[in-house]
Amino acid sequence: MKIRDQRDDLENLLNNSSINQDKNVPSDKDIPTELKSEPTTDVDFTALRFQCDEEAKELIKKSISFIISDEMIENNPYLSEKVKVDAFSLAGMLYQLRCNEIIQRVNMEQIKSGMVHPRMFEVFSQMSKVLGELHKQLIQTVEAIKETYKMAKGDIKEMSMEALGQHENSQGMLTSGDGSIVTRGTKELIKSVQKIKTQKDILEIEDVSEVKDKE
Repeated sequence: MKIRDQRDDLENLLNNSSINQDKNVPSDKDIPTELKSEPTTDVDFTALRFQCDEEAKELIKKSISFIISDEMIENNPYLSEKVKVDAFSLAGMLYQLRCNEIIQRVNMEQIKSGMVHPRMFEVFSQMSKVLGELHKQLIQTVEAIKETYKMAKGDIKEMSMEALGQHENSQGMLTSGDGSIVTRGTKELIKSVQKIKTQKDILEIEDVSEVKDKE
């Protein structure tokens, strides 16, 4: 027998075996109701993920509300994107936490129903440690995120201070880097105007001798 014929025979065997196997396996509608396994939980995991997304957004908002205002976030593209990325990361962590809580609850329900095998208690102990680590990791992540926003606020404030001297108008108002107006106190405003006037007068005098000649 040629190699090509052998290959064709093997392909036929594989194809026929898969078809026969599918025929031998009963479909879900062929399984009697009393033999079907019931779900251990009624949780909608798609809805759970959506809930975690919303919780993460709210958690980020409350955590940074006293650090950076909503207006700063809306007017700064970097901060806007950072909020989205941080919320996405927290949502994944929250989802893992909620799923592990569900698994532990199912384990407890099984023990309650009479499955008191030592392995069930061992799994419960392991799940408790996992949940503890997830809670700890979530708290640490939130605190780390808050620190990044504090640093970002400091950088924005420093950039605004540097821009003050470059955006001063004749009415005594200053504009920051984002275009917002920064007002000064009366004394500080007077000093600033006097300083500008003095500098202007000095620039207009090109030679002291010219002043003496005029006198």
